[in-house]
Amino acid sequence: MTDWNMRLAASKRELRAAMGAVRGSLSNLDRQERSALACRHAWSFVEAAGAETVMAYAPIRSELDVRPLIENCWQSGRSVILPRVHSDTGMLSLHVVSSWHELIQGTYGISEPAADSPELDEDVRPAVIFVPGLAFDLRGGRLGYGRGYYDRLLAHRMAGNGGGTGEASTVWIGLAYAAQLIPEVPMEAHDAFMDFLITEDGIVDCRLRERDSG
Repeated sequence: MTDWNMRLAASKRELRAAMGAVRGSLSNLDRQERSALACRHAWSFVEAAGAETVMAYAPIRSELDVRPLIENCWQSGRSVILPRVHSDTGMLSLHVVSSWHELIQGTYGISEPAADSPELDEDVRPAVIFVPGLAFDLRGGRLGYGRGYYDRLLAHRMAGNGGGTGEASTVWIGLAYAAQLIPEVPMEAHDAFMDFLITEDGIVDCRLRERDSG
C-alpha cells in the first residue's frame, strides 16, 4: 500500500467515525420526520421515472428509514429488491421481497432476505437503486462502511455483466439526511458515484453538477 493509499484510508476512517456521530446525534423523532420527508421525495422520483423495479435496503441503527418508500412500492404493485450480504465473497445477492415477514436477521445484524427467497435474474436490472451511506457530496461521492459491497455490485452487475435488460437505465440514488452532506467525499478509483442524492430537503441531480463542472 502506497503512502497515498494509507493517508486516504486513514482519512476515510476518521470521516466514518465523525459522520457516524453526526447521524447518531439526531433524535429518534428527528430521524423519523426527516426520513418521512426524504421518502416522499424518493416516491415522487419513482413515480416520475415510471420505475417498476426498485432496490432499497432494510435500515439499521441510525440510517435513514426507507420503509415508507418500500411500503408505497408494494402497495402500488412495484417489485421491491433487497440485498443479501455474502461476507465470504464480499458480494450482495439481490432478492425479490413482498413482505417484511420474508426477512431474517443476517450478517452485521441487518434484516435481509432468507437464503431461499427468489433471487433477481442476472439479466434483469432494477430501474432504481437506493443506497445508504455515512456521507455524500454533491458530485455523488459516497462514503460507505468500508466493506465495498455496493461498489462491487456496481462493477459486477451494472457495468457490462451480461448486458442484460435495463442496464443503461439503472439509476443509483444516495438516500440520506441533509446533515450527512459534506463538501467532498474522498474517493478511490473503484468507489461508486451516485447519479442522484435525495434528502429531506429534496432531490439533487449529481450528473448535472458533474457536467457543469466539466
